[in-house]
Amino acid sequence: MEGQPTRGADGVDLLARAAAGERGAVRELLDTAGPIVYGFVFARVGGDDAAAEDIVQETFLEAVRSAAGFRGDSALTTWLCGIARHRLARYYERERRQQLAHSSLTLVDNETGGDEGIAVEDRDALVRALGALSALHRQVLVLKYLDDRTVSDIAAELGRTRIQVQSLLQRARDGLRRQLEASG
Repeated sequence: MEGQPTRGADGVDLLARAAAGERGAVRELLDTAGPIVYGFVFARVGGDDAAAEDIVQETFLEAVRSAAGFRGDSALTTWLCGIARHRLARYYERERRQQLAHSSLTLVDNETGGDEGIAVEDRDALVRALGALSALHRQVLVLKYLDDRTVSDIAAELGRTRIQVQSLLQRARDGLRRQLEASG
């Protein structure tokens, strides 16, 4: 790290060149900042190597997309760790939702409209069926039935109308039903 190329104008230049696709700059960015960002993330995902690698990759991709926003007021690695911190928050949210899904999934009884607990085998089938849905359909089902959000709240979060969310929920429920029927 001769002359600390990740500080000030040097960091801005390095990131700009990497964002422009200059292979040498990409290599230098990864060699100088990669270990620092990886260490930052690795410690925060409890040593989960695969999760750390995914988050670091997402961090660098976001950094390249947002290169114009880096002014060099801080060290490049500090800025990258800030991006990683946001990616970690998303990771923790996904983990929280997955744990919630595994621990408290219930099926709505179509005839009574009430919640009814399900057996572990059925819960696993439901989790697999949810996993087979598109991310958007999974998201609306989780927001509605696990997070107990209103259609209006979901619409605001997704930037859609209430009608669009109701339609998404219907298609998601239909898709979930088909997946469950297909799995037996």
